[in-house]
Amino acid sequence: MSDIAFVTIAAAAVIALGFLIPALVELRKTMKRLNEFLDTAEKELPPAIDELKQTLENLRNITGDIQSVTGGVREIANALSDTADNVRSISGMLGRVGTETNAAIAGLKTGVKTAVAVFAKNLVRKGG
Repeated sequence: MSDIAFVTIAAAAVIALGFLIPALVELRKTMKRLNEFLDTAEKELPPAIDELKQTLENLRNITGDIQSVTGGVREIANALSDTADNVRSISGMLGRVGTETNAAIAGLKTGVKTAVAVFAKNLVRKGG
């Protein structure tokens, strides 16, 4: 019985080695591919990271430029708003001056008319 057990154990060990050897070969291939990938990544990542850093710096510069332009546009908008307020004030003043001038002219016209009428009336009464 011990011979049968020994043969059974030996057969099981041979079958296990039969499955284990291909698995170890695949594991070796996988480790080789992993090392190749890591070598490639080690060579290609630093330039990619440097390029990414440069891109980020460019984006920072562009953002700064945009903020500067936005500030300029804001100043122009404020100046335009102030100019519009000034134009409204001047327009209001001119309207008031026009109204006052019209009133003064109307008053002067009425005064001259009345003066001429009184002068003519007095001239006719006194006979010249």
